[in-house]
Amino acid sequence: MASQEEGRWDVSVKSNAVCLERISDGDKQVFEDLLAPQEARALAGLLTKFADKVDESDKSETTDQSEDSDKSENTDESEHSDDKDSNDKDSNEKDSNEKDSGEKDSDDKDSDDSDD
Repeated sequence: MASQEEGRWDVSVKSNAVCLERISDGDKQVFEDLLAPQEARALAGLLTKFADKVDESDKSETTDQSEDSDKSENTDESEHSDDKDSNDKDSNEKDSNEKDSGEKDSDDKDSDDSDD
């Protein structure tokens, strides 16, 4: 692999071909190649493919690190979520009991009406 030099890549059209040049910081030409349009497209595809792989590996490393820290946080959260679940069950039971008593009240009213 080439050394990591500062500089730039220049891309242009020369003689019905894509010209790819690497220029150093001192404005010296380090590399030049002429590519047919199809070769340039193939190279662009390869560059994109490998750039995506690098991005994915960076993300997985970041994800691995964040997952490790999340695991310790999730342990605390899971304890609290258990409390929340039990509170939810209590409130659901209360709601259910209130509905039952409300239904009884309406039944009682119906029976009161029939007494008249």
